[in-house]
Amino acid sequence: MAPRTHAGSPALDMAKGVLRYGRHFLLERISSPRVNGPADVPVSGRQITREWLTTVLCEGHPGTAIESFRVEDATSGTSTRLRIHVTYNEAGGRAELPETLFAKTTASFTQRLTLGLADVLEGEPGFFKHLRNDLDIEAPHGYHGAADKASGRSIVLMEDLGETKGATFCTPRTPVSRPQIEDLVASMATWHARYWEAPELSEHASWLKQPSDHFHNLDRLIQMRKRSKVGTQRAAAVIPDALTPLFDSLYRGLEASLRVADEGPQTLLHGDGHVGNTYITSAGRMGFTDWQVVMRGNWAFDYTYTVTTALAVEDRRSWEKDLLSLYLEKLETAGVKAPDFDTAWLAYRRQTFYPCFAWLYTIGRGPLQPKMQPSETSLSIIERTTNALVDLDSLDALDNIDR
Repeated sequence: MAPRTHAGSPALDMAKGVLRYGRHFLLERISSPRVNGPADVPVSGRQITREWLTTVLCEGHPGTAIESFRVEDATSGTSTRLRIHVTYNEAGGRAELPETLFAKTTASFTQRLTLGLADVLEGEPGFFKHLRNDLDIEAPHGYHGAADKASGRSIVLMEDLGETKGATFCTPRTPVSRPQIEDLVASMATWHARYWEAPELSEHASWLKQPSDHFHNLDRLIQMRKRSKVGTQRAAAVIPDALTPLFDSLYRGLEASLRVADEGPQTLLHGDGHVGNTYITSAGRMGFTDWQVVMRGNWAFDYTYTVTTALAVEDRRSWEKDLLSLYLEKLETAGVKAPDFDTAWLAYRRQTFYPCFAWLYTIGRGPLQPKMQPSETSLSIIERTTNALVDLDSLDALDNIDR
């Protein structure tokens, strides 16, 4: 299969993005935009108003209103994260509306440039607006989402999992037990089954991209090959020696595996299901957060990303076949005609490339990339995913695929 082509110059796209988002960003610094209605998109605590919060949180609850609110800064990376504490009138209290919310916005110029040019600005707002309510899974509920593609402004208001479920958020240093990874796999099978070849995927195709489209968008933004090559140098200490001379072959394997990820039955993909986007509730459940990069494509793209990043190398080696059997069983139980084990195992082996390269380019970041993750997080995941490439003979799994 020939690689799909994407017209235009990456340098020109970058220049256009800098000018477009930069113009809006500077204008906002001079004159802060009015924020009152649901179509407005505040991106900082000082832009959020009581009127706007009442409009987006109290809709459908007659007589309810917000009397006061308080915003706390949380953290900043690919997005700016805020915590909002809300006090309602008496009717709002009776309606049991959320009193503490978590907000994600694109407040900085770099965040807008990154998410805008990667074409994922609408992902999380779209997920919470159109898809989340039909899923019985462990994931945050969303209360409002909006994005303005022209300016790169976006905001999502969602459940504050720390407040509602006592959640702790995972890193590669978080031990993931077998029951916990089984919980994640079963949850993934649930949403994959719900949206397996579902018409909603086509209805929202403008923002539910396929994996190869996402890759090419990233490539045009940050020069994936170059940044990944830098990443292999920075992560050399944790990469198996057998892979060191194979960068060119692995990169061609990445491109081929992403084309494969576009094929077969389409389902809803989380798109960024690494261990750092998971959490554990106080009741011991594991769930997925950060749905910014939602996509549509082959199930194995999601499944492989989670299993190869969440588990220590020895645990993954010991459990991966049983976990795949569990996933397929859950699909069948939900009414999906799942692939047989051998077909699914081959699909799993073929999708080990992106989990590795996603973290090579993260640690190989250039000057325009925000620091999305601490280096120790990247190194831990690179160690896990590069070992998976070796253990699963992933290049051999692509033998009959045009690279």
